[in-house]
Amino acid sequence: MSNISRRTFLGAAGATAGVAATGGGLWAVLMQDSVEQSVLDGIGTTTSTTTTVAGGTTAVSGDRVLVVLEMAGGNDAANTLVPASGRYHDARRELALPAEELIALSGTDYSLHPALAPLGPFWEAGSMAAVAGVGMTDQSRSHFKAMDTWWSGIPGAPSQTGWLGRWLDATLDGANDPLRAIALGGGSPALVGERTLATVVRNPTNFSMRTFPNVDAGALIDAFLATAEPLATSPEFAAAQEAIPSTLEAVELLASVSGDGDETAVFGAGPQQGGESAAGLLQTAAGIIDLGIGTRVITVGISGFDTHADQLDRHQALLADVGTGLAAFFDRLGVDGNLDKVMVVTTSEFGRRIEENGSLGTDHGNGGLQFVFGPEVAGGQVVGDLDLANPVNGDLPVLVDTRSVYSTALDWLGGPTDEILDGPHDRLGLTL
Repeated sequence: MSNISRRTFLGAAGATAGVAATGGGLWAVLMQDSVEQSVLDGIGTTTSTTTTVAGGTTAVSGDRVLVVLEMAGGNDAANTLVPASGRYHDARRELALPAEELIALSGTDYSLHPALAPLGPFWEAGSMAAVAGVGMTDQSRSHFKAMDTWWSGIPGAPSQTGWLGRWLDATLDGANDPLRAIALGGGSPALVGERTLATVVRNPTNFSMRTFPNVDAGALIDAFLATAEPLATSPEFAAAQEAIPSTLEAVELLASVSGDGDETAVFGAGPQQGGESAAGLLQTAAGIIDLGIGTRVITVGISGFDTHADQLDRHQALLADVGTGLAAFFDRLGVDGNLDKVMVVTTSEFGRRIEENGSLGTDHGNGGLQFVFGPEVAGGQVVGDLDLANPVNGDLPVLVDTRSVYSTALDWLGGPTDEILDGPHDRLGLTL
């Protein structure tokens, strides 16, 4: 574990936010060229929050953490949670998964894709539930419009805030803390709001100090640090200067949870490989949780679920990453003693059409699928339905409002909930 303090990392996140906020100035340009491009591979901050609201669920323990796994592209619900229906095989002559390979879910008429076999034990243990036919009224099949709705939690008119950003704003108490929310794998607009900050790390593995061969990393760091003082009188220049030491410290801290934490991992020559898989990002999330630095929300963003063609192999690989990644994540939480404080919700902006297309894939549809995991989840149940018997324009019908799942997640964090999501929304019996 790194000996860098929470205060140091908070300074890193806050100072980097200052650079992002100031925008112009010669020094900021130099910083972008010299530090952001050479030192830093993918860190940023996202403003997040809205009007402070009152009421909602009674607050619970402040160390609970919500992890949202965003499966961007529109995950195919019917080949993830496979219904025991002849209509499934009729609609998918080529894409239907063989019954003998599926992972049966006890107490239901559904099975999991075989790549999700590592999640079977969580179902049997009662800590995993599925929400089928999930979506929002009149949602679009356009990725951009659907994502706006999915991220904001507000159907209809575009929103400037995300559903998690509004919660962060409503629960802001005292100084702004960018570590309360962290986005891994990209900046999640779900965290966007008006006042609070979230820290964005696009690729934890490449979050490192890069040097040319035979360059003394220590001397280079000293040179960067020498430019950080004395502080300029210009607020823009001063903010950029302050970002230098704190950014380098942030690099070291991230290495402590995404790598082995030694100097080579932090200041190695050349880019690190990998780090963008669900499995890698979830391991970083587990490390952040174990640091105990006050993080309440972590989003993990992965892509590739827009499977218009060659879906069988592509979907297999994507779900294998998700299944093994989540299982290893929960194992790590258990070893660290953090299993009881974490809820995980999977999301995707829409589902896919019932029938396969001519390219051995599926096209954009409506009714989708979300999984919920946690110590207080009323697991072993499928809420809603993948209703193949009553399609709507060739799509699975939307039977469950996505905001019902969001409500369960915000309740877990201690609320407020209904005011954030323009509710109330049915909680679906997803928690004990």
